[in-house]
Amino acid sequence: MRIALLSFLTLITTCRLDTTTSDVAVARVNDHYLYASEIAASLGDKIASADSALIVQNYINTWAKEKLLLDKAVFNLNATQQEELEVLIRRYRNDLFIKTYQEEWLKARVDTLISDAEIESYFQQNKQNFRLHQDLLRGRYIELPTTNFNKSTIKKALRRFNDDDKVYLDSISLQFNVAFLNDSIWLRPQTFFGRMNRPTPDAHKRYLKSNRFFEIEDSLDLYLVFVEEVRRRNELAPISHVRSTLKQIMLNKRKLDMLRQFDRDVLDEAVKENIFEQYD
Repeated sequence: MRIALLSFLTLITTCRLDTTTSDVAVARVNDHYLYASEIAASLGDKIASADSALIVQNYINTWAKEKLLLDKAVFNLNATQQEELEVLIRRYRNDLFIKTYQEEWLKARVDTLISDAEIESYFQQNKQNFRLHQDLLRGRYIELPTTNFNKSTIKKALRRFNDDDKVYLDSISLQFNVAFLNDSIWLRPQTFFGRMNRPTPDAHKRYLKSNRFFEIEDSLDLYLVFVEEVRRRNELAPISHVRSTLKQIMLNKRKLDMLRQFDRDVLDEAVKENIFEQYD
């Protein structure tokens, strides 16, 4: 077997490198033949690997099992079953060709740029469809050692948080154990407070109020926290939180409208050019 496989490998390599070489069958199942060139085309550079003999043998075995099972299926399925399958195959083939062509057509024509004004307009017209299924908040916090000597100044800067405060906090950031200052991001309370080892609702429920500053302290650390804004379950979602969803919905709608117009144009053009006729 090892010698036979080595011969196959030599043959396959020859077929791949020299296109003028006559192709040779390397296996047969009933009236199906597997040729060296097919293996070379499928396996490519894998043939040159250290495990090439095993790879080729596995390929031959897989090919043989597929042909054997296919022949058994054709033999054992009745004519009605086979015709039903052929219908499905033709339908799938047609759908695959059409879908691929439509996607290529859309790529060349659809405008994927959606402006902020368009997103805002769509949101206002459909905002009842964008209610929250859970509480959300946006806020900021700083974790400090309890011994930090700048605590009062840091508290003031975190609460006010104007441009000068942001520069100041950035300049002393090495004093912080941890800091999260991007308060434009909406997070679940569990995620926000989970970073402070308080992920359960009972541990943070009392803090869920907009424009609220508070401190959480343990034996080693002090958390300075400012909750900028809270949106409750069933309230309207912040547009920034659903912006990517809105954009995708609008883009899909734009594509669908273009495809509908495309389908109409295909029929109209076919009628005008006398390619499509409908008989009474």
